[in-house]
Amino acid sequence: MVLLTFVGNLNKHTFEPVRSILHPIFRNPNQCPISSTFFVNDNFTDYCLVQRLFDNHNEIAMTTSSNKCPLMNCYDENNWNRWGENNWKREIRQQRINLIEKSSIHRSHIKGFRVPHLQIDDNRHFEPIRNLHFHYDSSMLFKSSKYIWPFTLDYSFNQIDCINCNESSKTIETLWQFPLHEWAYPNTTTTCRTLSDSTCLPEDELHTADLLYDFIIYNFDRHSSLTLGRRSPFVIELDLFWLSEHRDQRLEALIRFIDYILNNDDYRYVYFVSIEQALEWLKYPRNLTELEDFWAFSCSEIIYEYDIDCADTKPTDGEKPKQLTSTNTTEQYIDLQAERLFRSGIVLYSVWTFILLILTVLFYDKYFVNK
Repeated sequence: MVLLTFVGNLNKHTFEPVRSILHPIFRNPNQCPISSTFFVNDNFTDYCLVQRLFDNHNEIAMTTSSNKCPLMNCYDENNWNRWGENNWKREIRQQRINLIEKSSIHRSHIKGFRVPHLQIDDNRHFEPIRNLHFHYDSSMLFKSSKYIWPFTLDYSFNQIDCINCNESSKTIETLWQFPLHEWAYPNTTTTCRTLSDSTCLPEDELHTADLLYDFIIYNFDRHSSLTLGRRSPFVIELDLFWLSEHRDQRLEALIRFIDYILNNDDYRYVYFVSIEQALEWLKYPRNLTELEDFWAFSCSEIIYEYDIDCADTKPTDGEKPKQLTSTNTTEQYIDLQAERLFRSGIVLYSVWTFILLILTVLFYDKYFVNK
């Protein structure tokens, strides 16, 4: 699995690369468009685009509202202060409200969190996101020599290979961790924290599309090949501002990578999915031959355009939705109906009605039948 995760300010100035990456021409092996995860903050964010991305079956997760650096002063701000617990709680709560109110996304769909700038501070974000019923965190960064599968925080774990973790044995029940890993460049010992970090790239070479493409392929192979590394989900953090700068080279490298993987028979079982979808596979695993019919990787038959009003998620006369070929619309429909059924309380009312009926029958049988 390849997990494309976007961070940064999402608006019309940074969206063009996203449009190209998530173009419906790129299809997973089950013929559904590739999907991704967006960790949204409130800075200059166009919530209309957020809503459209969600409508098109991308996952909307979140970081803090201000996206400021909580642990270290990244931008030499004069009034910067290290965050306390109340800062974390306020920032997380506010951004959740922003997504619910400004993007019309139900709170049950906001499941994931990533700390701003990967700055974990004494695990202070864990308690707030657990109290808000988040399903996972994706903030821990591990060494490139130690590939870690997603894991639950119900138990303590060995933090030696975690670069940004705090030494804490505290456990958090029901919360998953989707780790990131450092990036390595061939034949060197230096590493990069993320794809947008160029510290491990050659200083005496131009960072061309070819160099970046080879860089991505090499790290993908380390995640997917038992000879180079250890198989694990390939989580890519894509900074929207970084993508917008030098867009020709960086976007070309990413597009070439996506196109190569999706059209190479050696990778016919590789899916580009959101973290939410990957989590469903971890909970309900399927073997490779069953992935095409796996409900969590399915899609609807409509793609919404990004250049129109987002007030209504239903197609309008001015919008021409693009038809897709989906093999799992029935299962998805059943799943959504079940979600609405339980959310509306019909089951609860039915149970109470049944209990009252039983009590009525018993009462009638005891006091009236034998008279």
